[in-house]
Amino acid sequence: MERPKEWHMSPSDDLTELDVGLAVLDALDPEFELTPEELDIRAWRFEQLVAHGYEIEDAMKLAKASDVDLERARVLVTELGCPPGLATLILL
Repeated sequence: MERPKEWHMSPSDDLTELDVGLAVLDALDPEFELTPEELDIRAWRFEQLVAHGYEIEDAMKLAKASDVDLERARVLVTELGCPPGLATLILL
């Protein structure tokens, strides 16, 4: 499935609810059914990661990985100056 061009936004661009929804849906594991609460948590994690400078595709991977500590993800990028792509590799 080819993503629309606007999908490849940088973190500084405004995200619409549709963008967030598409990202969450793309990050879902088709063999694992999530509850509405789990979907809300995954969407919130995604939004937090993008807000801290992670690229959309990395934020999707990290949001899906429930064992990734969001505070550690934030500290790596905002306090320690780690590039978000490298932080993603460290966290995963």
